[in-house]
Amino acid sequence: MQKPGLETVSKEFEELLRLAHRTFFSSGSLHLHDADITIQQFIVMTYIYQKSSPKMTDLAEELGVTVGNMTAMVERLVKQGYLIRSGDSQDRRVVRISLTAKGKRVLNKVKELKQKKMRFIINKITVEDRAVLGEIIHKLISALKQEKEAFLK
Repeated sequence: MQKPGLETVSKEFEELLRLAHRTFFSSGSLHLHDADITIQQFIVMTYIYQKSSPKMTDLAEELGVTVGNMTAMVERLVKQGYLIRSGDSQDRRVVRISLTAKGKRVLNKVKELKQKKMRFIINKITVEDRAVLGEIIHKLISALKQEKEAFLK
């Protein structure tokens, strides 16, 4: 059997990403409509959870939007009770963003659902293939991190 070329693998990988995005990250698949939040707001909440009270400027930079756009999105989430703003104890000009208990509950519920779907899909392949997949994913993560660093220089 002939091994697939780079072009074929690239196209299949692109298809995988498209299907994974639709399966795991569409607002309908995550039941975000139940919480009345958009996929972009979910991504913001996830980043805030991971970074534990990031600065508004860091949040905007990481997600590739202006501080003004991020402020508007954060304001909507504050009004819905998912986020709180607080001043920085060391610099009064800095605004930090945190999840409320309500925000954490929504995030955990959605993450649980996403993990359940991932386990269901990964369970469809053999244990041996899972081990190979794990190695490949690890290599891809490393390559993506290197690519990001290379383009930031």
